[in-house]
Amino acid sequence: MGLGTVGWSILVMGISLATVIILWVWIGHIGPTYSSNTLIHQQKILRQHFGLPPQPVITDPKLLLTPPSLRDVKNNTANMTTASGGTNSTGGISVSIVPGAATLADKAFSPNPINVKVGGSVTWSDKDTTAPHTVTSGTGSSDPNKGKEFDSGLSTLLTAGKTFSHTFKTAGEIPYFCIIHPTMVGKVVVK
Repeated sequence: MGLGTVGWSILVMGISLATVIILWVWIGHIGPTYSSNTLIHQQKILRQHFGLPPQPVITDPKLLLTPPSLRDVKNNTANMTTASGGTNSTGGISVSIVPGAATLADKAFSPNPINVKVGGSVTWSDKDTTAPHTVTSGTGSSDPNKGKEFDSGLSTLLTAGKTFSHTFKTAGEIPYFCIIHPTMVGKVVVK
């Protein structure tokens, strides 16, 4: 008498379950620490490859126990340090236009968003050798307020190594973009 369809189904499920248990016993002990360390290493390599600043280091033990998706990192910046600094020689904030920025949307500027105090300055440095850029306040080319707060301008395009600085005199959130590549967007939060 043969195993019928039900018999074969039970046999296959049993073998599958045994395989899962064996694999879990064999590699399951590696756990989340291995995955986390691998992810951190991969992110470090990618940040170096694309010329991005190092990942902020969180020093608050309470914040470390909170899952990343639930962290309110913006309001906990006092508990973070960035290995690359973020201030320029005049005490203002430095922002990089990263390599390949034209296709990176809100990742084209690093850091993004930028937090600055009233009276503080921001200096954008172009690290992209593939195309020239601008830094222009506003939400896009059709914004009636385009360039009213600041504009590096088309006549002095930012090319690799060039910089543009602006001092912020009033509080508020100021969006900005590149006129040549309007999908490149950023935001300055002035407090």
